[in-house]
Amino acid sequence: MKTHKNTDQLILNYLEGLLTEDEWTELDTWLQESSENQTHFNELQKIWFAAEAELQITDDVIDQEWEKLEKRHFPKDTTFINWQRWTQIAAVFVLGAMLSWGISNYRINRYFAELEESVITAPMGAKSSISLPDGSTVILNAGSVLKYSGDFGKDIREVSLEGEAFFEVAKDKSKRFQVRTSDITVKAYGTKFNVKSYGDEKTIETTLVEGSISIVKNREQKTKQNELFLKPQEQLVFYKASNQMQQVESKTEAATQPKEIRERKSEKILISKGIDPNLFTSWTEDRLIMKSEPMQKMVVKIERKYNVKIHFEDVDLKDFRFSGIIENETLENVLAAISIASPIDYTLKDRDVWLRKKEDKKNKD
Repeated sequence: MKTHKNTDQLILNYLEGLLTEDEWTELDTWLQESSENQTHFNELQKIWFAAEAELQITDDVIDQEWEKLEKRHFPKDTTFINWQRWTQIAAVFVLGAMLSWGISNYRINRYFAELEESVITAPMGAKSSISLPDGSTVILNAGSVLKYSGDFGKDIREVSLEGEAFFEVAKDKSKRFQVRTSDITVKAYGTKFNVKSYGDEKTIETTLVEGSISIVKNREQKTKQNELFLKPQEQLVFYKASNQMQQVESKTEAATQPKEIRERKSEKILISKGIDPNLFTSWTEDRLIMKSEPMQKMVVKIERKYNVKIHFEDVDLKDFRFSGIIENETLENVLAAISIASPIDYTLKDRDVWLRKKEDKKNKD
């Protein structure tokens, strides 16, 4: 594990909600360096939560117990040292320490029991329907994971999502409902909306069907002026920051090979109005609606829906655009329809599909 001089201080600032934007970038870069760094972060976070649970024992309780101890073992007129009494006091302290440890351990265990996560997974090729403890319903798309803690609804109704899900949120003005993804958090106010946040995709999409939602970057949770609100038939697309390798020619005579540098692309947000929500929620009804969609994006949906892996033998096919509706069809029927409507041929073997350009019959003859 690579440790920076002030890494633990950065983590502490994060837990207290005091990170600046530059500090967040530094911490995020460190977390991405290795799984060991992520493990170290998680361990410190658990210690922080445990400490918060321990601090539930108030100073008033401690003062009362100390006062009782003084009255019992330190009379005001005592002018000599009673070594036997000191031994008894030591025993009291040992017993008190053991009792405090037992109470602390119990509270911490109870605290973590409350935080035990419920994890719902929709495997590739399938969907999952979930009813949350507050009565909200969620439809989870293939290859997605939804998590929520044991204290869901105690103060706030929060779930975390990797993948895609459609939410129908039960109204409760006293307890906000929010969906946390890798980069943004969606806050809902009794509404229907779709969130797509797969780890292997460069964007996070939030589409509002009805009601009201707001979106805020995770590191700006306490900065309300940066909260973006959506109206029905609006969609927000969040473009994740990314590190990309780029070749740059060296201008020195000594270097003959181009150098590779890492360029960081900044985050971007795009809001579209007047969209058709059905284009983005039809998957909940076992339909895929494509409207001039590039094959590169379309095959990802097919892979998840049918649990297959699609390979392009001709790279040019990735840019071919397809329009149509796939509804309750077998994989073979879908591939056949694509082949009929486009210059694409395919080979299907087990769970693998190869796409290639159709051969020109004239050249073949």
